[in-house]
Amino acid sequence: MRSYAMAITLKNEDYPEDLLYDMYDPYNYYRSQEIDGRKYFIVGGVDHKTAHEDNQEYRFLKLESHIRQYFEINEIAYKWSSQYYESPDGLPYIGQLPGHDKIFVATGYGGNGMPFSTVAALLLTKMITNQDTPYKDLYDPNRLKPAAGFTNFVAHNADVVKQFASKWFSHEELHELAELATEEGKIVTFKDEKIAIYKDKDGGIHALSPTCTHVGCEVKWNNTELTWDCPCHGARYSYDGHVLNGPTTKNLAKVSVRKLISKEE
Repeated sequence: MRSYAMAITLKNEDYPEDLLYDMYDPYNYYRSQEIDGRKYFIVGGVDHKTAHEDNQEYRFLKLESHIRQYFEINEIAYKWSSQYYESPDGLPYIGQLPGHDKIFVATGYGGNGMPFSTVAALLLTKMITNQDTPYKDLYDPNRLKPAAGFTNFVAHNADVVKQFASKWFSHEELHELAELATEEGKIVTFKDEKIAIYKDKDGGIHALSPTCTHVGCEVKWNNTELTWDCPCHGARYSYDGHVLNGPTTKNLAKVSVRKLISKEE
């Protein structure tokens, strides 16, 4: 999931002391923070599944509209988006890492790191010191099993990416095909192949396989972060294909882009 936040200053200087949530879906959250003697009111929300929003800047506009509806903004000092992970059943994974007796894990907080990190500290303390706890099974990281055939699917996808990366495309043809503004990315179909193309601020073309190296979903362009994001499990890559967020550990396959040399040259 991706969440959006803004740090603002308030005209009336009345900064709440509490950590607050509303009851919307997706919910908004509010808290104050003082940094170097300056107070900020932080408001976040308008969450969505990673890569399930065509225009991420719209989310910032929606969040700002929500803030202005209830608070008098003096200045929007900072804005950012972040990523968090939710398990299929909504509870975090806290306990022994599957397959390891002496490694413990706490993850999948679903954006609620403050309460669940406290739960993790209490639960893991009891587990490590061999105390009984009724919550061990509830948060067990091994409670959900991977789907059958998952390993075979990943192996098949890796072969597809390898074959695609061995091809090359003309810089001139891609440039003409994409018709991109600077610092814009899109998925295009060229010579029966889908290609993830990004044009940098100097006009250079970066071409990648749009196939996520995790389980093979097609990545989507994030126009706010300038990243390629996977809509299936939240893997994120830089515009030139390097891994930014797991669960993947491999970069997107780069496509060879060659400049054609005319006979006169």
